[in-house]
Amino acid sequence: MRQVDTPIGEMWLDEHGVRWHRITKQERITAEDADAVQRIAAEFTDGEPAPAVVDIRAVSYAGREARDTFGDAFGSNVETATALIVGSSASVTMAKAFIQLTKPDRPVEVFTSEAKALEWAMRFLADPPGATDP
Repeated sequence: MRQVDTPIGEMWLDEHGVRWHRITKQERITAEDADAVQRIAAEFTDGEPAPAVVDIRAVSYAGREARDTFGDAFGSNVETATALIVGSSASVTMAKAFIQLTKPDRPVEVFTSEAKALEWAMRFLADPPGATDP
């Protein structure tokens, strides 16, 4: 499993081809953080879009510019779909605000379970595990 550090956490690509980003290093996300994560994510998958599971349980606030960067830039360039893992009421509120205010141009769902988030994200893989040709 390939893993890299981001300015706000860690990112890895799992055995299915789903990109994970666990935010651990800070509670507040800035536009600079979002720009850096966007660049790392694009390099991480060699520019190929992939579904993502993003764990935002440690985040209590993301500025408007950061939300806009994640909402606009990730749509077709890096992520085919985004599963957001939430925990606290702050992360739930932030996830809902992200979806309502930025209106991302890709599917985005909110989960409290990593397993359910992964299951949903895997639906957006180019060749999901277990898929067979007709």
